[in-house]
This record gives sequence, C-alpha cells and structure tokens, in this order.
Amino acid sequence: MLKKSALILGGLALAVGVAALPQKADARVFVGIGIGVPFYGYGYAPYYYGPPVVAYAPPPVVYAPPAPPVNYVAPPPQSYYYCDNPHGYYPSVQSCSTPWREVPARK
Repeated sequence: MLKKSALILGGLALAVGVAALPQKADARVFVGIGIGVPFYGYGYAPYYYGPPVVAYAPPPVVYAPPAPPVNYVAPPPQSYYYCDNPHGYYPSVQSCSTPWREVPARK
C-alpha cells in the first residue's frame, strides 16, 4: 500500500513538474490525473452543446375577400291558366275544350 501511494505521489510530482516547465505556446502539454474532479487545462470546463433549437414559423395568415353582395332578383310574375269550359284553373282542370286564358298572379 505504501509503495502504491509513493508511486502515485511520484507520478503526480512529475506531472506537475513537467507542466510547470516553460514551453513554447504551440507545444503545450496538459496532464491530468483522473482522481476526483477532472482537470481540463486552464480551469475551463468542457463545453456541452444543448439539443438543437427547433423553431416553427407560424402558418401564413390568409385573408379571404368579403363575399360579394348577393342581388336577389324577384322571380318573374307567375301566371295562372284559367279554363272557361269547364270552369277552373290548371292543374285542377287537366283539359280544356276552349283555349286557356292566362291570368296574372296577384301579390
């Protein structure tokens, strides 16, 4: 157990010593030991991306033109047909021996 602790402490001292040596800016060496909180160099935590943002555009607003005004046209005046022999109006009298007489309808 003592040898194991000495080995760990020696490795840690070596890692700290190597990291403390002056180095070129483009040749940095980051050494970390996975005990407890991980070391990410310069104290920056890893950057995790969240889920992608999903944005939906609302559907376009469509305005329907107002309905054109409806001009109701009165139906043409209706006529009744009267028979003199036998006396009566069509369709009560189905056949007439004299010509039918057109009688305008009253409102």
